[in-house]
Amino acid sequence: MTGTALAGTWSASDAGDGGAQLRLELRWGTSSWGRPLARAELRGLADGDLAPAASAPVAFRIEREAGVLEMEGTFHGSSGSGRFRFRPNRGFADTLASIGVEGTGRITDADLMVLAVNGATAAAMHELATLGLGPLDADDVTQLAIFEVTPGYVRALRAAGLSGTGTVAGLVELRIHRVTAEYVRELAAAGYGRLSHAQLLELGIHGVGADDIRELRSTGYAELSPRQLVDLRIHRITPAFIRELREAGVRDLSPEALVRLRVSNVSLDYVRALEALGYRGLTQPQLLQMGILGVTPAFIRKVRDAGFTDPSPGELIQWKIHGPTRGSARPNPRS
Repeated sequence: MTGTALAGTWSASDAGDGGAQLRLELRWGTSSWGRPLARAELRGLADGDLAPAASAPVAFRIEREAGVLEMEGTFHGSSGSGRFRFRPNRGFADTLASIGVEGTGRITDADLMVLAVNGATAAAMHELATLGLGPLDADDVTQLAIFEVTPGYVRALRAAGLSGTGTVAGLVELRIHRVTAEYVRELAAAGYGRLSHAQLLELGIHGVGADDIRELRSTGYAELSPRQLVDLRIHRITPAFIRELREAGVRDLSPEALVRLRVSNVSLDYVRALEALGYRGLTQPQLLQMGILGVTPAFIRKVRDAGFTDPSPGELIQWKIHGPTRGSARPNPRS
């Protein structure tokens, strides 16, 4: 039995893969969805409908277990638009109930629309349940479909040695942050194998990849912990930043010191500007204090204009705290 039709608009464009796929976007109510689809999934859409000179009405459909999307509109070459209606299959809720999914009685036609566009199948949900995620409920099914948590995805993560794949919430979280089996294997090859679910999730959230690890290793940081990798990423500490600090004569650049410098407004531009004013080879503590206190190039010029032509880093720090005046005695620097 089918339910009441839902309606909205659609648009399509070339997915950029030589015509094998079209990127389809749907909008209905306050919801939207978009994804590349194989041309074969668009039933009734002929090659001639996408010819460069074509501009004729088209009608095609997408058949899914949760219902059928019926499209009408016009294509101009590989781009098209129009309206659609969704005919939900209420029997899909019954099928889900038959394989043990709980709470299917509350599945609405709008829910079936979401399941349909995301390609949910009863077979996939049954397999996910047998992989230890069951018993599933209706909300689980929706989350698994939306975020494309497939049986293959779960098996691949487990084969890669990842823990924390036994719950729907844990898997959805990993999927949202683009943690794939390939990502896990790449990290392992870079020396970070058997990471915990929480560590992988944090690395994925901040986009720490194997290339980042190799680049940092090339600058001498070979034994960074996952937490240190994340901290360096958060504070935009790149190998280029590290190399230029070293070239400027800065020493004691531990991961923690690099973070302290970054949060104290010490950038490469800042270091270069200080070098241009004659302050080369500053120590890490000096840079840290100067950055924290705001000893800027403008401040240094102001001090020089006040009659002090060659203030030391320690004097600049003292004067930033107390304020220089023309003719005042040079302070006794504490750093």
